[in-house]
Amino acid sequence: MKKILRYAMLCAAAVSIIGCDINKEPYEAQTADTIQGSPDGVEVATFGNYAKLKSWTDNWYRVIEYGSDDVALSGTTTDNLFYSYNYQHIPTNYRTNNFWNASYQIIGGTNKIITGVTEGESPKFDQYLGENYYLRAMIYFYLTNVFGRPYYQGESNLSVPLKLDNDYLNFPPRATVGEVYNQIVDDLTKAASLMTEDKANAYASKEAANALLSRVYLYMREYDKAIEHANKVIDSGKYSLVSTNDIGVYPRINPDNNNETIFTIKHLADIDYESNGWYTIGSMYANFQGSGWGEMYASSSFLRLVRQYPEDQRNNFIDPVENGSGEMWALYVDDNTNYAHKVISYDEDTDNYFYDNAGTTTYLTKSTNEYGNTEYFLEEGGKSYSAFIQEAMTDRNGYPKFYILKCSGQDEQAHLWSPVISRLAEVYLNKAEANAHLGNDTEALADINMIRERAGIPTEGLYSEGNLPTGKSVVDVVLEERRLELAWEGHRKFDIFRNGLTLDRNYPGTHLTGAEPLYEVPATHPRVVDYIPESQRLIQGNLEQNP
Repeated sequence: MKKILRYAMLCAAAVSIIGCDINKEPYEAQTADTIQGSPDGVEVATFGNYAKLKSWTDNWYRVIEYGSDDVALSGTTTDNLFYSYNYQHIPTNYRTNNFWNASYQIIGGTNKIITGVTEGESPKFDQYLGENYYLRAMIYFYLTNVFGRPYYQGESNLSVPLKLDNDYLNFPPRATVGEVYNQIVDDLTKAASLMTEDKANAYASKEAANALLSRVYLYMREYDKAIEHANKVIDSGKYSLVSTNDIGVYPRINPDNNNETIFTIKHLADIDYESNGWYTIGSMYANFQGSGWGEMYASSSFLRLVRQYPEDQRNNFIDPVENGSGEMWALYVDDNTNYAHKVISYDEDTDNYFYDNAGTTTYLTKSTNEYGNTEYFLEEGGKSYSAFIQEAMTDRNGYPKFYILKCSGQDEQAHLWSPVISRLAEVYLNKAEANAHLGNDTEALADINMIRERAGIPTEGLYSEGNLPTGKSVVDVVLEERRLELAWEGHRKFDIFRNGLTLDRNYPGTHLTGAEPLYEVPATHPRVVDYIPESQRLIQGNLEQNP
């Protein structure tokens, strides 16, 4: 009995099928612990694996996203998400432990089908096999990027255990980063070869496998292969970018009606909305319709980037909460990395803003930046600060509430959202980055300009090899565009570290409180990866801890 309990973390959760209808969508299913020798039985078991993804997403998201430079927390919290946010990792973090457990439960469920179904028996069986190979690869991709060093730092670094069988007595040690990546590639390649059906984007597909392969090869720095698999998705003709008018409401579009989404973890209206949405992912970012904590906001560094062009429709993902006073602010970040502001008024004669500075009327300094837009600066203590012109806002603990709306609003429910794993915009950006690294600047910029133009950026904001921002390379602008386009979708932290860059967190937020805060996190820092959960190491003695 002890051994069975000891290996439970590597097995799929055994839950009885209650009123299971095989015609339901996968995310309405319940997990299954048996596979019958029929397409219906395999379908039920596969749907169970999809269903498990919904509970997996909560910790997955908080572990991979909160360590980016796109978010700013407005207070401390006893929730262990705080350790992912501030990089003060602890081996007893229940968030990472739950992420580990849920991941291996899904892997266990996929292994039951992969080891229990014979390839080639029928197209139907092959389709389900392919879907499970995809799900296993996707889970391992996120596991290795949370617990294993970036690929370029060495294939021999330790990653996570590779559990590929259905034997609960087989309890493997940590595999290497290279071994896990090779398995991911093998699984996705197999998945793409097996899946032939055209299904909705709530299911895995050949294109989903190729989309993820394009990202995996990008992380491995095999850029020609990243381009090859990106082109397979693009050339399929099955997906299209949503319109400029729709990009700002992308999360609100039901996945069934979204032709840009390639694979999503579908959440259903009314069903996946426990406690009126207070415990969904979006609830941390905003409070509206009487729901949500609204404690984590868009960072000032992200605001500065997205506001380069007021026409950029991605500004609509941010909702500044105004206090209704009618005042206007020049909002800036002071030398102590805190928000500060001056109450300003507008002077029509000079077409400029001014404020009272100890009884002296002082005008802001205006300049036209290299993007052709007006920037404002104010002088304080003999120093010049770049300022946001902003209606007066409400704040929490001194942090203005720049609500994030990208994880909310589906089907008119405040914080309902179906997390996107792959969409066409990312595939274009994968291709653009790969071309940039290969020195194919013209091709890279063409794809970047497509995304920028779709976002509503005017012609003067499009790039050519001769008008890149000062001091920036094509790779730099590609990574900036990835940041803008894929913000709050779980990419940014990985994009920084896999490129060997330093994460800059010199902006207001409670990640800078406490002892020895990390203003910068270089790609070589030990806390780029999480600790292996201590509870797992107590269960399994052969799990070596990360430094």
